Amino acid sequence: MVLRRPSSFCLIVAFVACGVFSGCGDSDPSPSAPPPAVPALRVGVAAVKLTPCGPNPDYDGPITPSGVWGETFTDRNGNGRWDAGEPFTDDPVNTALDPKSLHKYDGIFLAGFGNDRIALGCHDDLWARVIVLQGPTRKVALVSVDFVGEILHGSYYGFAHVRDRLDPALGLDAIIFSSTHDHEAPDTLGLWGVSQFSDGKFPRYLQFVDQQVARAIAAAAAPSALQPASVVAARTTPLEAATLRGLQVRTRCRPPFFFDDELRALRFLGTDGSTIATLINWNTHPESLEDANVLVSADFVGYLRARVEAELGGTAVYFTGDLGAVEIVGDTCVGGADAHNDDGTNEFDRRDDLGYARTQRLGELVGDATVTALRSGETLPVAGVEVASTQYYIAGSNALFDFANQIGLLDLDMSIFSLDHCPAGTGICAAAEQHALTLADRAGRPLVQLLTAPGELFPELFYGVDQFHRTDCPAANTGQPFEPSLRNAMTAPYRFLIGLSPDEFGYIVPGYDFYPAISIDEEASDACVGQPFDPSHPRRTVPTHYHESLSLGMDIAATTTCYGLKLLGRDADVAANPACRRALFAP
Repeated sequence: MVLRRPSSFCLIVAFVACGVFSGCGDSDPSPSAPPPAVPALRVGVAAVKLTPCGPNPDYDGPITPSGVWGETFTDRNGNGRWDAGEPFTDDPVNTALDPKSLHKYDGIFLAGFGNDRIALGCHDDLWARVIVLQGPTRKVALVSVDFVGEILHGSYYGFAHVRDRLDPALGLDAIIFSSTHDHEAPDTLGLWGVSQFSDGKFPRYLQFVDQQVARAIAAAAAPSALQPASVVAARTTPLEAATLRGLQVRTRCRPPFFFDDELRALRFLGTDGSTIATLINWNTHPESLEDANVLVSADFVGYLRARVEAELGGTAVYFTGDLGAVEIVGDTCVGGADAHNDDGTNEFDRRDDLGYARTQRLGELVGDATVTALRSGETLPVAGVEVASTQYYIAGSNALFDFANQIGLLDLDMSIFSLDHCPAGTGICAAAEQHALTLADRAGRPLVQLLTAPGELFPELFYGVDQFHRTDCPAANTGQPFEPSLRNAMTAPYRFLIGLSPDEFGYIVPGYDFYPAISIDEEASDACVGQPFDPSHPRRTVPTHYHESLSLGMDIAATTTCYGLKLLGRDADVAANPACRRALFAP
């Protein structure tokens, strides 16, 4: 793939043509005997395990006594895991993939919280799950993996390597990759090793992941896997589904206290009425098990999928949405403020029991809301699949990411991430990719629209910063113009947002409230830090700006939203928006 310079880097390919009509341009040879109808939509699905435990015919690497994959070691203190200073045997395959792995212990470090959290077992399976949608002219794969996040262009690993493994004969016009943002899965980015200066990736495992993800895509995209399908769409919120109430919280009470609380779902049915697959899109962090857990798990997402499959059949595939600053209940910033039950209580709003029973119940509650919504969902007359794609560069300013890259934790493909593609002074020049997928009717009208974002998008950016920005502290406004709403730019009745797709570039924070971290280990504050902002809950106070410390930089919000609008054909809106003009057209 060649990614062009910022002055001319937007490559958008929109497929809107006669192909959305079944049999467009053909004549009926016999009015009395019309030819059989060509199915407008065919769907394939596959699920392949990524669990790093026990024997696996596709893995021939070392396995520790606990059953978790990793380099063999001498367990001197008998705690079942490798500790710094204990002898270990370097795996030559790791060193061949990443020479920096020589003399570094490689195993399954769990991602998403602090360093040195080595897995002691696998509680439930991790998966690569794929849905392939084929219309009369276009064929698109949607891929979800149970990780905290992935990188498209890693030096020896990543989704670009997955694409390279695929047979072009599969005929895929686009592959939309995403991670569920699971915080109980192996480190796939390199940030959670034994220390903050040590790479936590296990190269041989990441090579296995690339192989298995490619296998899942090939299985779902194979002609024999594709079935004629109809589509049922549904959406629900806590107003309709009481089971969803009080399950989302705002990180450290960061204002505005706003969420995308809509759960969105599609059910693909075969000609016999059975479920082929379900696509579920919800918006919060899968971290119910928190940082004390040392077992590999898909977190609540695994239980959610299992519930939907048990009730509806088929294969459930979960895609995370606009989860920036949004966490699952339990990370509650102020206890007792977020009701789940009619009496105002919330049994999940506590920190003394964050185990698997609680996580299972959370997943099942969200699964029940999904099932109920789909059972009364709307059947859509889908006649075509359209896809638009763009690639561009983002000038990153995050000192932590720059530092991590310089000391070799991220292992980026520097031929792609070259600083030559960004303005002078850029710390890390990130190659981004976005997609817009549309399911349309026979007249070309969009029924479902799905946009992607390369990180953890704040929900204000999806719904509209101009309407949902914080109002508690005018003095904190940085003066940056509001980015455009992605949701308002869509016209379909069902509007999906897939986050961490394909890359995890961190939090995507609106520019008006973006305060860069002071250093790699110190967060910034605004003018109202420590002040209450919600009269109904005065214990909610303004925190320091944590999310900026894990964000590529301020420009990612404008580039993500503005290129999203371009993918939707809203060029006039982009040209009229000051944030777009600053980020996309500035010299």
